[in-house]
Amino acid sequence: MKRLLFCVLLFSFGAYAAERAVVRMPDTPDDMYSSSHALVIGVSDYNGGWPKLPGVKQDADAVAAALTAQGFNVRRSVNPTAQDIRISVDDFISRYADDPKARILIYFAGHGHTIDGTGYVVGRDAKDPAKDLSGFKKGALTIDYFASRAKTMDSRHGLFVFDSCFSGTVFKALRSIPDFKTEMLSRPAREFIASGTENQQVPDDSVFRKRFIDGISGYADANGDGLVTGSELGQFVQNEVSDYSAGTQTPVYGKLSGNDGEFLFFRGRTQQTVSAPAPASDGEKEQLLAVIRRSPGSIEANNALKRLREIDDSLKNQPPVTAPERKDRVTTVTSTVIYNRPDRNYPFVVIAPVTAYVGGHRITAAFSVEAANSNGYRNLLNRKEMLRSVMGHRIEEAGISPNDSMTAVRQKVKDAAAKGMNFACPSCGRHAPVLKGLMIR
Repeated sequence: MKRLLFCVLLFSFGAYAAERAVVRMPDTPDDMYSSSHALVIGVSDYNGGWPKLPGVKQDADAVAAALTAQGFNVRRSVNPTAQDIRISVDDFISRYADDPKARILIYFAGHGHTIDGTGYVVGRDAKDPAKDLSGFKKGALTIDYFASRAKTMDSRHGLFVFDSCFSGTVFKALRSIPDFKTEMLSRPAREFIASGTENQQVPDDSVFRKRFIDGISGYADANGDGLVTGSELGQFVQNEVSDYSAGTQTPVYGKLSGNDGEFLFFRGRTQQTVSAPAPASDGEKEQLLAVIRRSPGSIEANNALKRLREIDDSLKNQPPVTAPERKDRVTTVTSTVIYNRPDRNYPFVVIAPVTAYVGGHRITAAFSVEAANSNGYRNLLNRKEMLRSVMGHRIEEAGISPNDSMTAVRQKVKDAAAKGMNFACPSCGRHAPVLKGLMIR
């Protein structure tokens, strides 16, 4: 089952009341907000003619768990009608949004629709607009409703997220992340991230939801300051979702004119000054060395080496712990390159970068594929973006563990790429894709 997936609409509203300007960067949510509250709404079991969305329950569960981990008090609304949504949102805002220092987030996952340029969130009881337009409008809520409710909030920042399909053009698109300045924390902000356009289709298993959770967990922290701003999140989602969907889903992000503040998520700030490392505990060095000996080249082993460098000055310049295949671990390939081989009838095509997120780490790989024939070569050129996306998904599903040796990681990555190739272009290559480079961070 597929569902049209549009937009994450993020409104960040800073308090307009006069407050003392923030004079330093916050380290934790407690430095910035008095409390954090979230309402997660998911509609999967439609009964008015809309297709059911079984993936929404998983999406809502995952988002609720991620927000809880971020320190939010999370409330849920499961399979509500349009009237139920209205009641839940009104009650949530009246209960929590009168605190000028609170952080408020509302997340909706389900169907969306566009009529004459107006976006609608579709409730459980909404009718098919092609058959019963009046019944549809009775069972749906316009985005203007959420915007009007957001404007009544007194909370410092509010974030509205819509993982559904409809059109929206109310914000000014941004091409890059604005420089973040401390004074932006006290400014009002209305930020938007749209996960796609009204005409795009994506699987019910939401790629956007996965990248959204990755982003707020820290992957979107572009400048490494420990804060994920709305703009950083927007650009991260834009880049990652587009890559993973092979260009079939193209998010955009931006702000309303005159509102240049930033909604914040926290991942733990990077210290700007060098602090003394924690002293070594009894037997810690021996335990770290044992980890390295047990699985050299693994993520766990290299983390152990980082700690050894902290507690032993003589190890500060030691290179990373590597398995025998170190030569294939790191790549500088950042774009697709075609290699013409004089001794072959058809060239090799490099598929890169292939990106996956596994166990809190980002894996980037590059593969060389030898075309089987002239038709295979043309198909490889036409399907490069699809191959990147499918291979990335297969790597995420490969069961890679932080305790795996580099040999095991490489084998799982190669096997996953072969499965992706068999799915996306089974007759294109003469052999399975060859791993040319692998980077883990």
